[in-house]
Amino acid sequence: MKVIFLKNVKGVANEGDVKDVKEGYAKNFLFKQKLALEATPANMKAHEEKLESLKEQEKLKVAEAKALAEKLKTIKVEFSLKAGETGRLYGAVTGQEISAELEKQGIFVDKKLLDLKEPLKETGSHTVKVNIYKEVKSQLTVIINATN
Repeated sequence: MKVIFLKNVKGVANEGDVKDVKEGYAKNFLFKQKLALEATPANMKAHEEKLESLKEQEKLKVAEAKALAEKLKTIKVEFSLKAGETGRLYGAVTGQEISAELEKQGIFVDKKLLDLKEPLKETGSHTVKVNIYKEVKSQLTVIINATN
């Protein structure tokens, strides 16, 4: 029996896959758990339409991510913090602070998207990588100035 999977089923299929499974497995498990639908012509047509709309949404997300990536390359985020004579900060600049500063400039980037292994603790110019969306990546410049 041919079925359309509505959710991922570990070891069997992923969401959106169309596969042949045994009739008993389909009726007694997949259909009852709402994990799959029978692949009737009407269901197949609805499935195709859903896939098309998902592809369109994906294209829009990628386009938005690329636009944000280009915008971030030109952005400089500046902080003025207390530092010692060697340029080492008494505090640190974290991803959350960078995200908050970007938000003040009207750019919304989640702190989880910033590729910071550890907080920035030195004065000067730092390049921070940003993983925006899937393969779309960018970077921004963080400048930390010392104050007394």
